[in-house]
Amino acid sequence: MQEFSPTIATMLTIGSFAVIYLLFLARKTIHNTLDLYDFILLSMVAVVPAVFVFFPGLAQWLGDLAGVAFPFVVMFGGLFVIIFILLHRLTVNIYQLQKRSRHLVQEISLLRQKLDQDGKEK
Repeated sequence: MQEFSPTIATMLTIGSFAVIYLLFLARKTIHNTLDLYDFILLSMVAVVPAVFVFFPGLAQWLGDLAGVAFPFVVMFGGLFVIIFILLHRLTVNIYQLQKRSRHLVQEISLLRQKLDQDGKEK
């Protein structure tokens, strides 16, 4: 198999992106805009490519283990898994919010009906 060797420009680009993106996510997490679970998932979008660039031997080993000729196929596969996990989590959260919203609307309707009935009785 051919050995992958990243250039300095690639290392600087991926390293800069990883540091800036992780700082951005950390700031969002500190300000409670993002929870810890989402921080970990989203940080993998920066960490996975950085691992593949800064540790090409590990990338090659993972490619050999997966049986693919190009290690970046494993990297993109890992990124897809991370995105799908995040998408699943968001879908579950949206479903829970919809369920809660329906419940609250029903409660408000019942309360309004009770208030209207109490107003008519007086």
